[in-house]
Amino acid sequence: MASFASGSIHVIGGGLGGSALATCMAEDGFEVTLYDEAEPFESRWTRGMHTAAESQHAAEPEVFYDPQGLVEGFFAQYPEIPRKLIRPAHCVMGLKRGRRKHAIVSLDQGLSRSLISRRIGLAARAYTALTLFQQRYASEESRVESTLGSSTFDADDKAHQPGTYHRDALTVLAEVLFSMPAHKCSKALLARVLVPTLREMLRRHHEPVFSAVDPIILNDIALPALRERFIAAGGNIKARTKLGDIDSTSDYATDLLFEDDSQVVLKPDDAVVLALHPGPLCDAVPDIGITPAPARRLSMAFEIRKPFVEPRALLAGDDIVRAIYCTRRHLQVSLNSSLPLTAIQNANQFAQLVWQRCEWLCDQYLNLDLQARIDTGDNAGHPKHLFINAEAPFPEMTPGMAAARQHLRAPWKNLFLCGDAFPVDQAPGPAALFSSVWDVRHQLERFFA
Repeated sequence: MASFASGSIHVIGGGLGGSALATCMAEDGFEVTLYDEAEPFESRWTRGMHTAAESQHAAEPEVFYDPQGLVEGFFAQYPEIPRKLIRPAHCVMGLKRGRRKHAIVSLDQGLSRSLISRRIGLAARAYTALTLFQQRYASEESRVESTLGSSTFDADDKAHQPGTYHRDALTVLAEVLFSMPAHKCSKALLARVLVPTLREMLRRHHEPVFSAVDPIILNDIALPALRERFIAAGGNIKARTKLGDIDSTSDYATDLLFEDDSQVVLKPDDAVVLALHPGPLCDAVPDIGITPAPARRLSMAFEIRKPFVEPRALLAGDDIVRAIYCTRRHLQVSLNSSLPLTAIQNANQFAQLVWQRCEWLCDQYLNLDLQARIDTGDNAGHPKHLFINAEAPFPEMTPGMAAARQHLRAPWKNLFLCGDAFPVDQAPGPAALFSSVWDVRHQLERFFA
């Protein structure tokens, strides 16, 4: 608990990370003010999708790796938030290479265990396990190799090209998990997700390690619940206040300057937490590091007449469709991030191409007949759709950014950094975000001790 002599906490950034941290610190008894250029406790997190109430049909589930249950553990302390907000990601990965049969790899037990168990013979399994484990310590310059070119449009025509399920799986996971073209993702980054420790690889009883967040529950229930908790604990909200700059001495931040010409003078024992994405963070404090290039997320959402009984997901080694999420009355489709936008000339023709590919993939791997679930009405051949080209929140982990991540430190003693870009041992994503929340919470407790 905070003492009466404790200073105030100023959290800049009201996304999921900043909102979660601010709520925790307010409930611990600290005086907390949460600032945001929009409205705090609004979701702008799920892969850069438009997740506001008026466009929920474009909110795709977030599939992420979290063997420690950090995300579920945080929300479990709030009983008013449904437990189904976080659910096991019962996904399958369908890959086809050459004359080999389709490889249906389940993510329920983690990709590394599935890839190893599919190999025939002890020697082959040991080799695959060693290869996966070695990549954890690979150079950041070692890129994930894609078996298909960036301008390829027909995977069946390229099926004769040599490849392995192992490499194809890494290619698909790079794009689905990190919203980036596979060749821009380092093998070491993916290995930190696929093979966290040798102990987890050898565990006899393995819990599901991939989870999914329901963005509708997050927006409609979880974030409003956090807001109510924050206000009830005495927290202050400052909306529509975009941070411009920070004045400082050599040791401490002294003033917060906002673009609306307002200024907050910090007391000597006040703390500032920057819960911002890397771009605006580096604009506010240039000494922190290198601004990474943003990733892009190409997606389509199709309206379905007959709802899905339970959420399903398919990660496909396809040149156009990389992931399909069957959720409620919508089919969310993540497109290949290497797909050139110049190829999308006629929206209806392209929607028809994507829909036909989804029909085939869902029939092959999920045993779903999509045609029986739609109502075209205007005989377009595909249901109503929405095409989205949005910026994804995860940065492209270039070698320069990966190197900078190892030594990102706040330049002043009363400044703290919160977000998924800072935990060194975890890949960017929800698990890294909540790991950072817990870390910063402990740092603040030590600062005010």
